[in-house]
Amino acid sequence: MKRSTQSRSGLTLVEISVTAAMVSVLGLIIYSLLNIGTILGAKNTAVNTAHEQARVAMLQMVQDLHSAISLPYLIDVDTSGNVVMDSTGVAPAHTTGIAGDPAAGISFQQWSMGPMKVIADTAALPGSQNFVRVQLPSSTSPMPAVNQRLVVPTHQIEGDITAVSGPWDNCRITLGNIPAPSPAPSPAPSPAGTLLPVQIAGTGSGSGNVVCFIADRCWYVVANNALVWHRLGNRTMVSDITNPKPFSTPNTPAGALYYRFVAAIDLSTSDLNYSNRGFKSANILLNGQVPLRARLTTYQ
Repeated sequence: MKRSTQSRSGLTLVEISVTAAMVSVLGLIIYSLLNIGTILGAKNTAVNTAHEQARVAMLQMVQDLHSAISLPYLIDVDTSGNVVMDSTGVAPAHTTGIAGDPAAGISFQQWSMGPMKVIADTAALPGSQNFVRVQLPSSTSPMPAVNQRLVVPTHQIEGDITAVSGPWDNCRITLGNIPAPSPAPSPAPSPAGTLLPVQIAGTGSGSGNVVCFIADRCWYVVANNALVWHRLGNRTMVSDITNPKPFSTPNTPAGALYYRFVAAIDLSTSDLNYSNRGFKSANILLNGQVPLRARLTTYQ
């Protein structure tokens, strides 16, 4: 009687080593592909986000500059990223650089409310009253706020609002920082720049109304690598701005500053987390073609 036997064979140590090495190499390749895909996806997301932020900011800047009611002017920031203000402490100062050269920001005014009727004459002597009484459009209209501006175009009276009191149909608006028209009236306002430089008369006549409106000081500025929008408060529009001075004023063919077509804007952004080589994710140039709709103010 014959006994049958089974042959039991296995992998040698060399075969196991080669197989393990091949599996390791294949796993490393798969991991590398997944890692590269993840990094590229994150970078692409960051680029798209930065580009979208820059595009939205550019569209808003174009719209706001297009609807400005004053001549815009270039402004600076200090080493801490704060807007350099003038002696009044309310309005940004003009840039200290060469006129028209790139600057950190641009300031202008926008319409907020009006027209409103001036309902009472001011003092007969110019320079003896610092408030105007007006009637708001309706009882549901928002009250003017401190640091907004009251503008009376027919009398070239423009001043920063320092106090508001009274009801909507007899609202007393106190003004400060009022520039005197040129030539200055006689007698000159005292103290200078705080009292009405001219008298408002005839508000009770039936021949017509003296109207005024409310405006806001606004500005765009790049501070601490961020684009900031100011209108009764600050709001960050875009982070990681690579161009610290994106605003400038184009020139006419004769070389004069072309204020009617407002600033050229060169806005560049990048995402620092996924751009170690300083890659600019968005570089947008608006070449000075933002015409003003209307100029309703005399002063900046």
